Amino acid sequence: MTNAGGILTALGLSALVGGMLFFGAILTPLVFTKLPPEYSGPFIRAVFPRYYAFIIVSAGLGALGYLLRAQMVSAVVMLVIVVVTLFLLFWLIPQLNAWRDAGNQLWFDRGHRFSVWVNGAEIIAALWLLVRAAV
Repeated sequence: MTNAGGILTALGLSALVGGMLFFGAILTPLVFTKLPPEYSGPFIRAVFPRYYAFIIVSAGLGALGYLLRAQMVSAVVMLVIVVVTLFLLFWLIPQLNAWRDAGNQLWFDRGHRFSVWVNGAEIIAALWLLVRAAV
């Protein structure tokens, strides 16, 4: 099971880090600089549930790999990413959409800022695991 655990860990963690960095550093800035607001907002709104689902699946895969390798601290970090992202997907995104649709810019901005900070913390945690795996 150690080989399977190593493979699942490597696949999950590399997909997680790569996907999160691509989304934050390439896709989002590109969408907001190249598309007009009437298209960029709805496009990103459609992307976010898929992005969060990607995080859940890749972190879950990595967590399973860490569990098979009996690396409990790393498994717990990945499982926390899964749980937090489930919260973002099933509670925060619908709430952000409701605030935006209702014209409640103050609460939308606060919720968006919160999601950016959470996403940043998740990236830092995933990068920490990646560096930890490399040394």
